[in-house]
Amino acid sequence: MKSKRKTLAEAMSLVKDGDQIITGGWTVVRKPMAAVYEIIRQGKKGLHLVTGTPGTDADLLIGAGCVAISEQCYIGHELFGHPYNFRRAVEGGTERSGLLHDDSSLLVGWLRILAAAMGIPFIPTRSAKGSDMLNPEYDRLQELRGKNPKIPNQKFTFMQDPFWEGEEVMLVPAVRPDVAIIHAQEAAEDGTVRINNCPFGDRITAMAAKTTIVTAERIVPADRLRNIPELNTIPGIYVDAVVEVPYGAHPTLVANFYDNDPWWYKEYIDASKDEVKFKLWLNEWVYGVKNHEGYLRKLGQDRLKSIQADANYGYNPNLRRRLDLI
Repeated sequence: MKSKRKTLAEAMSLVKDGDQIITGGWTVVRKPMAAVYEIIRQGKKGLHLVTGTPGTDADLLIGAGCVAISEQCYIGHELFGHPYNFRRAVEGGTERSGLLHDDSSLLVGWLRILAAAMGIPFIPTRSAKGSDMLNPEYDRLQELRGKNPKIPNQKFTFMQDPFWEGEEVMLVPAVRPDVAIIHAQEAAEDGTVRINNCPFGDRITAMAAKTTIVTAERIVPADRLRNIPELNTIPGIYVDAVVEVPYGAHPTLVANFYDNDPWWYKEYIDASKDEVKFKLWLNEWVYGVKNHEGYLRKLGQDRLKSIQADANYGYNPNLRRRLDLI
């Protein structure tokens, strides 16, 4: 068996300027945050974020100036507050911020990923019909269609059902990201991945991408995962690199390991309200630490212990989540 294990820096070097990327997890749950920090430290630019369920990861990448194009249904921190970096970029306009954002719906976005995972060029749906998602006035990528190879020639099209009379269905194009980055609880060196609790769309995300990188709380022997294969989430054939990164999703939640970090969110959101303050925050928490190990040392053991999951629940039921409401 050839080992797919890499360091975090080695794995993130697989991400190239201008790549179309997608991240696993869900907004503030199991996001590959250590990978995001490393992408920023390596100075990646011109990234194209494609639809998934982005949250803190996307807001941070946008605030750091790594993103040129965003195709998303939502970006936010859920109960913790507004994504001020994303908001400022959109409100300021593309000319000022350098971000071109196009809206999608959650279902349409995942159908595009599913189509790529299935190896088909497009997929039919009834979703979004009658909504402004289909209004050409709001197609922010219109000028790039037919010019940028990562953007389909049309956002959607319609056809009559060829099998039954009468119904018109919408077709949406597959999206095959250059790189998927997923954080999991466990992975083996052969690339097999086990996600405890809800896997969201991570399996089809790994199948859809040209390159899939998995960071994991721990690397375990492959035999351990093979012994109960029905608990595994992503087969190793879809994974190109695995990295052991304890607390690799901090400040987002990883079920059965640790909860969200409300202290981090309060400080981050306060800083992100102002562009100058956010740059200072980046200098302290991203550029000012050499690697993930340095980041954890800066957080400190007391902070990490305070968010540890209760084994009976998989999260911390005593954690105060909205510090601004205390």
